[in-house]
Amino acid sequence: MISNRMIDKLLKLLETELNIIRSYNQGCEDVHRYVVSKDWQNLEKSLHNLKIRAEQLSDSDNERELMVAILKKEMNLPDECSFGLLVSRFPQDKAREINDLKRNIRRSIYSLQGRIKGIGKYTESQSGSLKDVLDILIPDQKGKIYNRYGSTMAGGSNPLLVNRHF
Repeated sequence: MISNRMIDKLLKLLETELNIIRSYNQGCEDVHRYVVSKDWQNLEKSLHNLKIRAEQLSDSDNERELMVAILKKEMNLPDECSFGLLVSRFPQDKAREINDLKRNIRRSIYSLQGRIKGIGKYTESQSGSLKDVLDILIPDQKGKIYNRYGSTMAGGSNPLLVNRHF
């Protein structure tokens, strides 16, 4: 029989992971706010904090994977068996706690994925708007150049329009 101390350690690791993911999610919300407000200084700080959270999450994930491997070994389960099978061998109250944490982690990850996609969509739409403005301002991007008779003429790879009377 596996010790409750090992299961409690796994519970603590899952709680830590959940808290880091929630913190990361909040950091992404800050990033979005700073991008929209063009607050580059705070954006840089926020991105740095996200990097730290990502490293913490990676460390926590590695520690959890190691703990799961140890628990599988102690319970004489094959390495390739699922996390669900392992948890099913735990006392019912501990298994319920772990499954609740796992569900909360999954929900937080879905929320995080949505937030990251939202930031991506926003920046893509801003880039698209900027490209539209540049297409209007820079004739090179428009494609056709007209001579003084109103005929189109080839302009080379980077045509430059200059007022002749300048």
